[in-house]
Order: sequence, then structure tokens, then C-alpha cells
Amino acid sequence: MASHKNYSQRDRKHLDADAFKSPENFETNNVNELMLKSFDDMKDKWREYCSYFRHYPDHFLDFTSSPDSKIQLYFYQRIYLRIMLRYRKVYLTATRGTSKSYLQNLAYILKCIFYPKTRLFICAPGKEQATKIVSEKLDEIFDHYPMLKSEVKDISLQKDYIRVIFHNGSRYDVVQMSDATRGGRRFGGAIEEIADKKFNGDVLNSVIIPLMANNRTSMSGSIDPNELHKSEIYITTAGTQQQFAFEKLREVYNEMMDGKSAFCIGNSYELPCLYEQLDIDFVEALKDSPTYSIMDFMREYESLWTGSSSDSLVSDEKLNKTRIVGVAEWEHCGSENIEYVLAYDVSRNEGDENALSCLVVYKITPKSNGNYIKEVVNIFSMEGQHSQLQAKFLKQKVNEFKASILVIDANGLGVSVVDNLVLDLDDGNPPYSVVNDDRYDKYQAENSIPMVFALKSQNKETRESDMINHFMQTFAKMDVGLLKSPHEGIKDLEKKTKHKIKDSDEISRLQIPYVLTDILCEEIMNLKYKQSGNDTKVERVSSRIKKDKFSALMYGLFWIHLKEQNNKIQPAFVSNVLDYLYIS
Repeated sequence: MASHKNYSQRDRKHLDADAFKSPENFETNNVNELMLKSFDDMKDKWREYCSYFRHYPDHFLDFTSSPDSKIQLYFYQRIYLRIMLRYRKVYLTATRGTSKSYLQNLAYILKCIFYPKTRLFICAPGKEQATKIVSEKLDEIFDHYPMLKSEVKDISLQKDYIRVIFHNGSRYDVVQMSDATRGGRRFGGAIEEIADKKFNGDVLNSVIIPLMANNRTSMSGSIDPNELHKSEIYITTAGTQQQFAFEKLREVYNEMMDGKSAFCIGNSYELPCLYEQLDIDFVEALKDSPTYSIMDFMREYESLWTGSSSDSLVSDEKLNKTRIVGVAEWEHCGSENIEYVLAYDVSRNEGDENALSCLVVYKITPKSNGNYIKEVVNIFSMEGQHSQLQAKFLKQKVNEFKASILVIDANGLGVSVVDNLVLDLDDGNPPYSVVNDDRYDKYQAENSIPMVFALKSQNKETRESDMINHFMQTFAKMDVGLLKSPHEGIKDLEKKTKHKIKDSDEISRLQIPYVLTDILCEEIMNLKYKQSGNDTKVERVSSRIKKDKFSALMYGLFWIHLKEQNNKIQPAFVSNVLDYLYIS
């Protein structure tokens, strides 16, 4: 490969200046003839170079850069760049610090130069988002490779739009992911952050991809059969396997495995850390942080698509649509027709930092048909403690919410918590009685409160398989409301109270239920169901993610379901009694 030094020699880069000093060659026609003759002499070599650079774009950058260039591509960046120009469909799942957007924009700038009159686009969930990405990356690219900028005729930049026009008639711009884009024509496109939850897969399939219906016509006026038409490049961090983004990834992957012009590639944080593009200490600190989500780390830094797709417990879309509860509650709201149901999953004994007990607070509002509007208004989580301390904590929450029932996991270690709940612990905590297990009747005192529903998964009435099936049906119908994201929750709280919360400690405290709801959703997305005969079970995709919050949520949902069934039986029974009395 010729070096930059060879390329910059006068006989390689310019016509012989002496030829222009001769009076007989000074006329324009003579100069043009010399230029044409020079080009004719080099035509075969130019063809070879053009073909070579289309396959080795990184060598083109080396060839046209000065020795004191501000950037030298890393090995993996060279590989990624070659893939983007050699394959029709490319799907890159990469962590932060990989320079994935930089490489995609560099690839399309080069493609616009290599293929005259081509038209390429980029889109993202938000038009302003795409414009910002292109604008920032173009500044970096032209700073690193000044010769590329000399190929640009004009750049039009607005708040939500950017268009780059090249001297050879090529164009690169931002398109909007909406029906307004319908009818346009492009020859290739890049789709940024397809795993974003705001990304609309239907718009991509019905509006964006049809933009590339036609092939580029070469300068000879015909279609080049060797050109890769309709280029698609997908650039994203990982998401969940229930998303449209994962379906598209699987589509490109299957095409690659079938030998088509497609390539799936990705990397975790180790790669950019190896080249000091990412601080390994920062990443490790995030990984060990107790407040940073394991699922977020897996997606953002390990490039792992979390959850299960074909046998997922709940669809990602429907789970997100259930997050409609704006304001978390910390006590009974005061309304007489409102009931609160507490559901508790018991952790293992203290000492296991990963073992957490979880209390889910339901607010249920009766409907005319015997069912309830079900809302999760708070979640409490605590490390494994002595069963007596857990019992006191539960009694405190029963008092605060004036709960009508406490549904508790009475399997294994949960038995000891139930044993303490039925005791008279102190003056402020009278004993409870168990409403569904007469084996506890011998502990019942005169002041015992009928409060505990001791749930045992092996009992016929509360089989685990039935609870799992009901859980799946509930979310399929979106028949429960979960708390919104922390940011949205605080905004709704401020709107309700008409008070701006400025104290950071207070914000952190108020955000806890919303953060725990985020973790709850991650637990749900990490579960897949397994059918064994007539039994349904759940399995964790990643063993690092627990399911205590999911279990507590499931227990409460099932108890409410039993109560709804009972409500529908009672009116029929009363009606039969009244008919009997009337006839008599």
C-alpha cells in the first residue's frame, strides 16, 4: 500500500508543473488535453484504488491523512468501519465508549465520497436527537480528517435537521420517524438507538425502510451489480429481548447465518477499556454500586440483551404501559371505600446481602362488577433480619395503611415470621390471627386481629402454578397499575402538592418506591415461564437478579383475585336466599 509520503510526491499527486510553463501548453485546451492524457494513463490504477478503498476505507483515511494527523484508528475501529462498507445490513450492539456513532457517521461520509450521487440518511427516536448526533460527530470527523471536508459543498444545520451536500452530488441528511417522511427516496440509512423505548418499529417498517425502494444509478447511467444497495446500519446499546430492536437483531443475525450480506457484531465494556476509551475503575465502581441496577449494567456495559423473548413472562410493551401510578402513598388515603392489601415475601436469614424481604402495598378500589381497580402505591425492601423484627415492621405498616389483610409467604422461613405475627409482641402490636389456616387457632387470643393470609404454594387453593398463570393474565390485560419512573413520579408529586421539591435528600427518599418499581420490572423481565404438563413455573434468565419483589407482587395479585371471585359468588347466594324466603 502506498504511503502518504509516496502519495504526496509531485508526480503522484499533481501534473508536472513544467508542462504548464511552456507557452505552447498554456492554452486551456492544451492543459485539458494534458490532464485527460494523464488521467487516461492512470485510469486503470484509479479503478484499482477506488475498488480497494471501498473495501478498505481505513486505508483511504491513512492514505489521505498527514503524518501528524490528530487520530489513528484502533484495530477494532478499522474492523467495524470495513464491516459497515462491506455488508448491506449491519447490526452493532456496543457499550458506551466504543465510538459507534462516530464510526457510523464516518462510514457514511466515506460512502458519499466513494459513490457519487448517493443519498443516505440517519434517523433516531427523536429528530433533534439524530441531528445532535450527526452535528457533533461531523465536527470531530472533519477535525480529524480535514481532506474529507474539502469534498463537502454545503452543510445546512437547523435545530432538528441537518443536510450535508457533497461536490459529487451525494447527500446525507436526517429524516424524521413519522408519516411526514413517507414518499422520500434514499439509497441507504442508519438507525440510531433502536432499543430506545420510544422507538416505533411500525414506523420503521412502514415509512423508513420503504425510502430505500430504489437502487443508486452509477455515473455511467446504469445500476452497478457489484454495489451493495439499500444499506441498513443499526447502532444501539442493548435492550430487552421483548423489544422490537431484538426482533430486528434476530432478523439480521439469521440473514448472516444464511450467508446473505448481513453482519451482527457487538462488544462489552472490556473493549473500549482496553484502548482507554472508557475508565475501567469507573465501570467497576458502577458494577459494585448497590444503587446501580444490575440489569442496567448488563445492557449498558456488557451489551447483553436481558430477559427472554419466546417464553417471557410478560411483554416489555405491556409492562411499561402498566406504569401509570403517579404518586406513591405512605399511609391510608382516608377514603372509606378504599382498601389496602399488603403482600410480603420473606427473605433468608441475615448475613446474605443479596437476600431481601419485600413488601408490596396495593390500593384497591371496588368496581360495580365485584372486581377492583388495582394499584401498587408503594414498595418496601429490607435485608434479611430476625423474624421478630420483620413481624414488628409488618405490624407497623398494617397500622399506617389500615390494611384489611396481610398476605405473607408462609413457605420455609416465612413460617417463623407468621409465628411471631400471631404473638403479643408488645403493647403497640396486638397479636394477629391467621384467617386461612386453623392450625394457628390455638394461638388465638381475645384481642387477636384477623389479619394474616398465610400463603403456601403447595396448598390446592394457592398453587404456585395458578398464581403464575394469573400473574401473566393480569399483565396481558394490563389490569394493574405500577408506579411510574422516579423522574415522572416526582413531577406528579410536585404537581399534586403544588410545591417544588429542592432538597436532594428529600428527593432521594421520595424516589425510593419508584426506584424499587424499576427493580421490580427488571425482575419480571428476567423471568421466563416453563410449562411442565399442566404446571407452570418461572425460571430466572440471570441468576444475579433476584425475584423477591416479583413474588410479593404475585402473592398480592392472587389474593385480590380470590377476593374478586368471592365477591361474584356472594350476590348469587344472597339472591337465592331471598327467592327462597319469598316463596316460603
